[in-house]
Amino acid sequence: NKNNTKCLSNSCPNNSTCKGFPQDNCCSDIDNHLDKGCDDVKDPCFSSPCQGNATCVNTAGERSFLCQCPPGYSGLTCDTATDSCGGNSCQHGGTCHKDPENPVCICPAGYAGKFCETDHNECASSPCHNGAVCQDGINGYSCFCVPGYQGRHCDLEVDECVSDPCMNEAVCLNEIGRYTCVCPQAYSGVNCELEIDECGSQPCLHGATCQDALGAYFCHCAPGFLGDHCEFNFDECASQPCLHGGLCMDGGNGYHCDCTGSGFTGMHCETLMPLCWSKPCHNNATCEDTVNSYVCHCWPGYTGALCETDINECSSNPCQFGGECTELSSEAVYGHIAGLPSSFSYLGASGYVCICQPGFTGEEGEGGGRRKRKRKRKKKKKKKKKKKKKKKKKKKKKKKKKKKKTTMTWAV
Repeated sequence: NKNNTKCLSNSCPNNSTCKGFPQDNCCSDIDNHLDKGCDDVKDPCFSSPCQGNATCVNTAGERSFLCQCPPGYSGLTCDTATDSCGGNSCQHGGTCHKDPENPVCICPAGYAGKFCETDHNECASSPCHNGAVCQDGINGYSCFCVPGYQGRHCDLEVDECVSDPCMNEAVCLNEIGRYTCVCPQAYSGVNCELEIDECGSQPCLHGATCQDALGAYFCHCAPGFLGDHCEFNFDECASQPCLHGGLCMDGGNGYHCDCTGSGFTGMHCETLMPLCWSKPCHNNATCEDTVNSYVCHCWPGYTGALCETDINECSSNPCQFGGECTELSSEAVYGHIAGLPSSFSYLGASGYVCICQPGFTGEEGEGGGRRKRKRKRKKKKKKKKKKKKKKKKKKKKKKKKKKKKTTMTWAV
């Protein structure tokens, strides 16, 4: 420079600026003339006069400046601290304790940190109980309780029975978040509000009628049954009502006497049955009861105490000349031999029939036609009258050719 002033110290006069040349020189701007190699020294903020984090502002007029100080500092160049907390203001309403040796921020409730910048978590200590949810707040917390608990910290159990929900003198059991009603015997339902129909399960048996009652039921049994549920069949035969060896048959509503083989009849086999009840007589004979006995009246052609014997009318061989004797008691001949009824009857079962050989006729096969006992007498009277007529006819018969024929007769 013009003065060739070497920067031997840190003070260049007249607002000159020391610049690093080959030799330290002070660059002067006297008369607005800049030395060669020097910068413009007209900007007052060029030398960064503001301290710390202050902002230098170039103001109008005579190369002046203004320092905008950060919080906690003041002064022309912001080189003076306004409090003892290190220039950092306390946050969230914190108060700076101006202790020269140990300045601190006194934080309001709910905040922590050097400058009260941290919100304190009141839920960190788990103040809520019984599974409740803790919600942190500013200088506080809230507990959201699960069902069954209450209180600021959800430490009080709710008594669900306090409203007396159980009816009909039921016992209420308090439980976590609910209640249970222990119903008396006659009631049911959540609150024991329903009366139980004890007849609903149909406890009465064998057609009994069930009557519902409060906490009970009664069975009205049908006749012949007993027991609480009419489960027992009353044995009407226990008193042995059947007499004379009759068999007692117990039923659902009474008994029956089976008198078979006892000889007695009646409801209790008390009446002596007539001896003819068993039909002891054979061959459709008539049975007649007598004192302690009976008599069989046989049809003609039968004999024996019970009319069990068929009299053999053919035993004397009444049919002559080889005629075949057949008893009228033989049912097989009816409907097959001419002159006999189509069906058998005991009324005409006595006697026999002679089936004559060709060329023979008569009762026993000697001639004369078929006869029955009932017609014998009438025919004998007629014989005499006919004899005269027969003599006249004999001459005529001899002239005619004899025809072979089979005839039959019966007798009793």
